[in-house]
Amino acid sequence: MKLLKKRLLKLFNKIFYSRWIFIERFLLVNLILISFFSVIQIQAQTLEEYLKIAAENNNGLKSSFYSYQASLKKIEQVGSLPDPQLSFGYFIKPMERWMGNQIADISLMQMFPWFGTLSAAETEAALMAKSEFEKFNSAKSKLFYEVKKNYYELYLTKRNISITSENIEILRTLERIASNRLKGDPVSQSISSNSISRNKSNSISSQNNMNDNNMDMNSDNSLTGQMKNNNMNGSMSGSMTVMNSNNSMIDILRIQLEINDLENQLELLKESYETLAVKFNSLLNRKTDLNIDIPDSITTAELSISLEDIEENIKSQNPMLKMLNNEEKAFAAKEKMNRKMSYPMVGLGLQYSIFEKRSGSSMNPSNMIMPMATITIPIWRGKYDGAIDEAIIKQNQFSELQKETENQLLVRYKNIIQNLNDAERRMLLYGTQTKIVNQTYNLLLTNYSTAATQFEELLRTQQQLIDYRFKSIKAKIDFNLSIAEIEMLIGN
Repeated sequence: MKLLKKRLLKLFNKIFYSRWIFIERFLLVNLILISFFSVIQIQAQTLEEYLKIAAENNNGLKSSFYSYQASLKKIEQVGSLPDPQLSFGYFIKPMERWMGNQIADISLMQMFPWFGTLSAAETEAALMAKSEFEKFNSAKSKLFYEVKKNYYELYLTKRNISITSENIEILRTLERIASNRLKGDPVSQSISSNSISRNKSNSISSQNNMNDNNMDMNSDNSLTGQMKNNNMNGSMSGSMTVMNSNNSMIDILRIQLEINDLENQLELLKESYETLAVKFNSLLNRKTDLNIDIPDSITTAELSISLEDIEENIKSQNPMLKMLNNEEKAFAAKEKMNRKMSYPMVGLGLQYSIFEKRSGSSMNPSNMIMPMATITIPIWRGKYDGAIDEAIIKQNQFSELQKETENQLLVRYKNIIQNLNDAERRMLLYGTQTKIVNQTYNLLLTNYSTAATQFEELLRTQQQLIDYRFKSIKAKIDFNLSIAEIEMLIGN
């Protein structure tokens, strides 16, 4: 029995321990997964998410939205009737009437503007609120464009940093190749070999003169000419070797100069990236030191509408044009309201008179209710006519301003289309040029390794390759910025 209990207890502990280990590992795995996906969610912020953050947090956009909300509240103000007037009069000495002594009067009066005045005022306020809403939309479109522009500038700077770093590494590789050429230069061996050849030629000539005194003058001249040729060839070979050595050293110095310039440029680019990051975070109204997720590559942006419909969409959907149009309509409603205000106002009310019994009279007095009506007489027409004329002039002002703004927007649109087409052409051109220059550079690098290529040509081609790579990225950024500017003009 005890043995059975021990076995059961051992089995229970084993099962419990196994389950606990399983639960612990399960919780640990879940915690790791949650942390992983949280990090992914934080690090995988896209441009669209940054736009959403900017729309929710930007102070300038919030201010514009509050202005719109305040304009909505004005509709309630102008659409209400004037406050009624309540008056009370008390007779210090009661006024004697036939039915008794009047001791007090209470009156209530409500003024009513001319028919249609309040509705015209509400229409004006509603149109001004619409104008504020379009102003808010315009601010939002400009904010989105600024966020996109700053985002693309960050990407461009990041790629420029990457390209510059790659360029420095390439130059260091060229420096190692030039150093290897310099270390493997057989200058001393060539000079020693030439000296040995000259000494060997001299000894052979002396021995021949001692053993054969009958050698004719032609043989001596022939041997002497051969020795001169050998000496000249040795001198030329030594000179060429020294020249190659000097060229390799010059190549190394030029590479070091180029590396120093690029390292200085790299530090400037890193500082520029930090400045752009601060500006970007400020647009999002968050801490300036927060990390910004910039991808290693971006896709080419696409328009939400066809090119043929852009011009009409600008005329009908641009927030600034809609704002000016609403303001023109608002002053038309204000003109109507001012005309209504030049008509009389009507007042309706009641007066309640309180009486008391007169001494010595047997008649019990009763209080009196008297309906009342009043009307204003607007005989001073100057202020009304001036208000009407002001509203008409304002309509003309905003009508002309709307036309001028439309013309400027269309001119800007044409410039954007020109820049868009230019960027598209440059994307194709620099893509092709990069491939060609890359092939050329690889060939020159192979030839330089075998001492068959001038270093200046290799360095110039390498700089040209880097330049085309940067220009290709810049062309894509310009293309996307043109798309973003078009989206801003049509209020998307």
